[in-house]
Amino acid sequence: MELRINGLKKYYRTGKEKEVKAVDGVSLEIGKGELVSVNGPSGCGKTTLLLISGGLMNPDHGEVFLGEKNLYRISPDVRDRERVTKVGFVFQQFYLVPYINILENVLIPTIGLNSYSASVEQRARDLIDHFNLSDRIDHKPGELSTGERQRVALARALINRPSVLFADEPTGNLDDYNAEVVLKYISEFAADGGAVLLVTHDKRISRQAHRSVRMKDGRFVGDDTNPVK
Repeated sequence: MELRINGLKKYYRTGKEKEVKAVDGVSLEIGKGELVSVNGPSGCGKTTLLLISGGLMNPDHGEVFLGEKNLYRISPDVRDRERVTKVGFVFQQFYLVPYINILENVLIPTIGLNSYSASVEQRARDLIDHFNLSDRIDHKPGELSTGERQRVALARALINRPSVLFADEPTGNLDDYNAEVVLKYISEFAADGGAVLLVTHDKRISRQAHRSVRMKDGRFVGDDTNPVK
């Protein structure tokens, strides 16, 4: 399994007595070539689940295995490197750096890995070309459409050849056409052997996944298996 989560819990207190169970004992396994969506309404715990699964937020209880490594049983430094080299993130808000161009944005995850070279830059250029953005390579994010910005974010997520891709409402800010384009590229990543965990409130997107898990109040309440695309 590329990703295995077991018994994850994350609770918050919003007042002296009020406790919110953002993630309440969920388990999930995702293998190579599998695209799994987690569907549910806003506030059901999807994003918290994604952040914990990707090594960005400590759980209160439970385990996350990325390949053979338990992310929360290793040092923070080792976890950071595992996340940078083996995980890609795509978010609804893109999180591109506004004052640098597309190429520089795509190369950001390579900073600090001591791996920058002409071949790394060429991979960035190849990804930009793959996402049909070569004519925009010197442009800054503010000069791009929303669909173009999400494709840049996807190229950035893939620059280090991750084994797992996490996507948080990746089509939430896109029109139907651009949503289909981005989902096509995410599906291609899975078809090439990557594992994808995608959270969304859009049931139409879930129908394109190999497996769709329904979430409510921090728990999984259903698991629908679709024919492999």
